[in-house]
Amino acid sequence: MPTPSDPAEINVLVVDDEEDVVEVVSHFLEEESYNVQKAYDGHEALDKANADLDIIVLDIMLPGPDGYEVCEKLRSRVETETIPIIFLSAKTEDEDQVKGLMIGADDYLTKPVSPQVIVAHVKAVLRRSGVAESNIQEVKGLTIYEDEYRAERKAFTRQQLLETIWKDAMMVTERTVDAHIKNLREKLNDFAQHIQTVRGVGYRFVEEPEPEEERQ
Repeated sequence: MPTPSDPAEINVLVVDDEEDVVEVVSHFLEEESYNVQKAYDGHEALDKANADLDIIVLDIMLPGPDGYEVCEKLRSRVETETIPIIFLSAKTEDEDQVKGLMIGADDYLTKPVSPQVIVAHVKAVLRRSGVAESNIQEVKGLTIYEDEYRAERKAFTRQQLLETIWKDAMMVTERTVDAHIKNLREKLNDFAQHIQTVRGVGYRFVEEPEPEEERQ
């Protein structure tokens, strides 16, 4: 299976009836050392799609079978049913995006979108599908996203805690989370300092608590 250490083994098919779009997107993908194939209509996309592909960037409004039809046909073939597909379309309505994802696309980008963003989404989908290794590192509670040149410390919002713990329970508000955190801290005694409040966000667990004055 290809990894980022050998990106030349990653094969991408770019499909769009606008030649300029195909050329620009292909150029930025080739800058990442990916092997890029090109198609300009639905029939050509179906002809070039095979088991050797690792991902497809697919427009919706195509001559011949449109992107939706192409996606459905690819999902019905054994040799192409698991190839990740990213829709790239001028269709911006919610129902268009929902339809695209429901019929089997892995991601949906609306035009106009920069080539750099397309490349970033290609990398993300490849990581999720297991084609490429993740360039995300965890260091002492710090999450480093190498591809995106950013880092963050993980904190859970009150809403995330509600959805994870109480799920569909009725009459549960964000104040419920605060009350439970307070009770939990009281029960933990000296260990309560490991549960820290992130102002304006929610709560996080830390292995090595920082002094209160350092967090102001």
